Amino acid sequence: MDYLIEYLTKKDQTREEILKLSREVVRDCAMLIRRIHKSKEDVFNEDFNNIREKLVKLKDLTTYPEFIHYLSTPEQEFVEAYTLYRIKFYNDIPKFEDFKIIKEENYILGIADTIGELRREFLEAIKDDNKEEAERYYKFMEELYDFIMQFDHYYVVDNLRRKQDIARGILERSYGDLVYFIENLKLRESLKG
Repeated sequence: MDYLIEYLTKKDQTREEILKLSREVVRDCAMLIRRIHKSKEDVFNEDFNNIREKLVKLKDLTTYPEFIHYLSTPEQEFVEAYTLYRIKFYNDIPKFEDFKIIKEENYILGIADTIGELRREFLEAIKDDNKEEAERYYKFMEELYDFIMQFDHYYVVDNLRRKQDIARGILERSYGDLVYFIENLKLRESLKG
């Protein structure tokens, strides 16, 4: 009897620690994404290293198989933040192999979520009348969308179809915004001169 009480007490403590750390990672990633959107220069290496350490600790804590699902959201958020960062400052998309600690499903879902973050950068470029940047972000959105649409493993990857549908809607709205912006830009230039 004592063994069972000890076992379940330890398991419950582990679960609480996982939940706390998971919330921290999600919050840290959300704050980091906000800072990436506002920044004009790359100053984020330490932030990513800190979050990566928390993810490793989180993974180490999931010794009970039924706790593995607690990794999903923090891993997806990390992929989303890091992908936005790499695209904005280095003009490239990190590959699955670049992450090492992330589950395959969470990489795909994190990439899907990045499309929404790229839309923010895309709209910012339009607001600044920066056609080249708007087109650059739109091309990355298309590339990420093409990547996630290769997968139709809906019974293996939870939320995949929903995220693909959301991404499709974002891409369609963005295409309309881009066409309107370019036509508007041409009109303004012709009126100038």
